[in-house]
Amino acid sequence: MSNDKSMDPMTGDTVETDGVYADEAGREVTLKRGDTFPADLVLGRTTWEMKGFSMNEAEIDHQQQENTPPRLHVQQGDR
Repeated sequence: MSNDKSMDPMTGDTVETDGVYADEAGREVTLKRGDTFPADLVLGRTTWEMKGFSMNEAEIDHQQQENTPPRLHVQQGDR
């Protein structure tokens, strides 16, 4: 049994942290701080669990640049 007494946010609650959240059905959405947790189309009112932090576009661009392999120098001429 978990010692964590905190409750997951519910539909209608205000989002406190930018991130990717999943509802009880597993549907994931990206929400920003200040947004309201939406209702599920099938379940209606549901709980939401944070799955990860979202990144802004500048962080995504920087991460893509870091993951790009360096260009290799092609030697010309006889070998």
